[in-house]
Amino acid sequence: MRREGQITFDFMIAFMLISVTVAGAVSLANGELSTANTIDKTARLKAFAVDVRDTVTKVYSIGGGFTVVKDCPIELGKGDSISITLNSSSNSVTVEAVLSGKRYLVVQRLQVPVYTTTSVTLDEKRKDFNVTAVYNAAEGRTYVELE
Repeated sequence: MRREGQITFDFMIAFMLISVTVAGAVSLANGELSTANTIDKTARLKAFAVDVRDTVTKVYSIGGGFTVVKDCPIELGKGDSISITLNSSSNSVTVEAVLSGKRYLVVQRLQVPVYTTTSVTLDEKRKDFNVTAVYNAAEGRTYVELE
């Protein structure tokens, strides 16, 4: 009795088991890659917010007329944007980003006073902004603004 059909059937079952295992592994890897990209963008935005916070402190400390140019830390594509706001009411810097259709928000408390709320938006065309200290002689205060 010949069992040629049985061997072919066994190979077909083995091939199906291997295919299902590989498909599951690829699906798992794809999900992990997506999570890793999200964590990477979040970490970059957090580091950027801390950098802006520290820059505002340095510019305020140096005084009127001092400007620092900051560059966008993330490559922005079509439809991507990052808004940076110095908020005088909460005395904080807010970095709000829309990257690849996902919204991210990072808030950092400032160690120096901010007297006016200013904001800039970065996109694929505008990739840098200025952090400037302006001394107001009438009030005797140094204002830090985003331009």
